[in-house]
Amino acid sequence: MELEQVKGNTWVLKSWELIPLYKLDDQRCVLLDTGLVEQQADLDESLNRYGLTPVGVICSHAHIDHMGNNAFLKEKYGAQVAMSLGEAGHQFSYLAMNVSNYLYSPEDMGASPAHKGTPVLADRIILPGEETIDFCGAAFGIVSTPGHTCDHICVKTPDNVLYLGDAMMTGRTLHRSKFPYAFCMKDYLDSMRKIRTVEADRYVVAHYGVYDEILPLVDMEARFLTQRMLELLDLVGDYTTPKLLASAICRTYRIDAENLRDLAYFEAASLSYINYLRGLGHLEAYMEDNQIRYRRTPDSVAKLKEKKEAILPETGRFQ
Repeated sequence: MELEQVKGNTWVLKSWELIPLYKLDDQRCVLLDTGLVEQQADLDESLNRYGLTPVGVICSHAHIDHMGNNAFLKEKYGAQVAMSLGEAGHQFSYLAMNVSNYLYSPEDMGASPAHKGTPVLADRIILPGEETIDFCGAAFGIVSTPGHTCDHICVKTPDNVLYLGDAMMTGRTLHRSKFPYAFCMKDYLDSMRKIRTVEADRYVVAHYGVYDEILPLVDMEARFLTQRMLELLDLVGDYTTPKLLASAICRTYRIDAENLRDLAYFEAASLSYINYLRGLGHLEAYMEDNQIRYRRTPDSVAKLKEKKEAILPETGRFQ
């Protein structure tokens, strides 16, 4: 991984995602997220090559590509781990991790190379309402941005650099995403709009980029994602379910799930889309044959007949 300065003592390790860090001095640093388990050797070698010892980790959320090496760094270096209350509760055991990993049983989670050894007990719980924390001798700002996960946070370094984690994606990454994921799409979009009001000198997005100005990107992505969610209504026939919608998206956008976990992920994302569309009044839930089904509301059907051209251009079928 290449180390690149963002501002002052705030740097990023550049891989397929960005892993920020804050230098406490010439040797000690605090990492903001830790990447995948499969990046462990590369991360460790890179830190050693640059003469840095990780004494702390502030984790944005408990998805495997952001917390995969929390436990490793705690065990090897004694690094203190800080996580928000909801995310810490998802990483303290294999059973808890199953909540945010769609399909795996606790036994499968422990045997999975991608998850093995990742449970960790956070040393510092960031409570709801906390806007700053003193951690490893430095003051970090905390911005609550739920939606992508239940208790996702953004972190501001003492250099006034805001790390957004997965609170948003850059346009290129988003446009390639076939199943953009949010635990709650409404809260995810609300958190994106909240970011508009957070002032910082620079902004780091995990997937992917470092920016001087974030507002135009936030607005573009909020519009894009809102439009894409509405376009999914076209895939609803007489009724839908998370399984049916996931299958329709895969068929329409030419996606093949490679394994059970991916397919379970698609279904989880589809439920989030359905709940968002229900909140807008486009879908309603009902019961039939002991199943929960979803259908377009009468108002949504009427609007479908009057449908105008999409505001946004085609983007290659989520690719």
